[in-house]
Amino acid sequence: MASYLPEEWVDDVKMNGLMSVMKERIVNKADYDRKMRFWTDTIRSSCIGEKNAVFDILTLKKRFRRKDKIPASLNVVLDNLKKQGDVITVGEWRDRHSGWVGWGISKTRGWMFGGSSDYEQLLHLPTVKTLGQELLTIYNDELRSEVDCTGEVVTYKEMFERAKHIISTSETFDIVLDHLADTGEVTVGNTKNGEKVLKFKDHGSEDPVKFTEADASVVDIRKAMTKLDREIQQLEQKVKKYDEQCRSCLRAGDKGRAQNFLRQKKRAEKDVADKDMQYQKLLTMLHQISAAKNNKDVLKAYQSGTAAFKATLARQGLSPDKIHETMDDVVNSIDEYREIEEAISSPFAGASSLNDTELERELDDLLSESKRDDSMHLPEAPTNRFGLFDKEVTPEEDQLEQRLARLRQAV
Repeated sequence: MASYLPEEWVDDVKMNGLMSVMKERIVNKADYDRKMRFWTDTIRSSCIGEKNAVFDILTLKKRFRRKDKIPASLNVVLDNLKKQGDVITVGEWRDRHSGWVGWGISKTRGWMFGGSSDYEQLLHLPTVKTLGQELLTIYNDELRSEVDCTGEVVTYKEMFERAKHIISTSETFDIVLDHLADTGEVTVGNTKNGEKVLKFKDHGSEDPVKFTEADASVVDIRKAMTKLDREIQQLEQKVKKYDEQCRSCLRAGDKGRAQNFLRQKKRAEKDVADKDMQYQKLLTMLHQISAAKNNKDVLKAYQSGTAAFKATLARQGLSPDKIHETMDDVVNSIDEYREIEEAISSPFAGASSLNDTELERELDDLLSESKRDDSMHLPEAPTNRFGLFDKEVTPEEDQLEQRLARLRQAV
């Protein structure tokens, strides 16, 4: 039993009912819905399990054959899936993606096998979407972060090899790529040699994915690097071989042959160094290609940021001229305020000068009068011999005067 078959597959009673003819839904709604849901899920799981979204009715009958019975209502289930848009013919898919060539192929197949024969190739779209997501997962996990920084470019052959555990046929792989191209996740291009190349979307950029000559050059550079790497490995094996042979000859005493092997070893080592230098130059070129793309993205970010900043300034009414004008207005306003304060705090000019003059004149008059009064009232002349005014003399003072008189007489 295939791993994708449901658990009910081993239950004879349940499966006999599910394999029987489906009656109209109006007759038995519950039975119809149960069988429709079972076979819809089983078809989906079988497509995932077989790693193939393309099938025909004969293929389904082989997958779901149980002992000597096959599902009696596969046609009814497929018609319902077509109405829901989950199943279309491969011809219809090619009509959408391959132009007139696909139209001619699908029409020829229709004329040969009929419009709804058991051989008509059908496509299960939910499986295509699921495989598309799994393919993107493989790319993101294994290829996006390549050491050469150009992981978005992958050859068709390499991607198909990596996806073989989920997609078994190239037809389904191509259909999945068409689906991813429809969603903008990948585009398909060709190198100058005609090799098919896939370019996945760089989610760090808003630009739509587009295959360019630079992408084709990346593939050519990688192929050259792969070839150089293979040659380097072969030369390293030769170096190892010549070294062993040289040592063997030395142990055997055959110095001539040992010298010959040593010369070949040196030549092989030089070839390894030369090819490794070429490999490093190619790797540097890949890094430069990636850096150029990153610089372009950074420049676009700068441009977008500058435009947004200017738009914000314009929306807010801000500009250098307006700022300078406003600052000048502020300075002028402050100067005017200072002048107003000075004017308010200063005294009235007319009244102040008049009062000062009158006060000075009055002070001068007062000084003049004071001088005249001083000259008119002189002090009285002293009346005693000491030049002092007469006044009452105390006994002590009188005694002192007498002693002074005696001293003068003695002298």
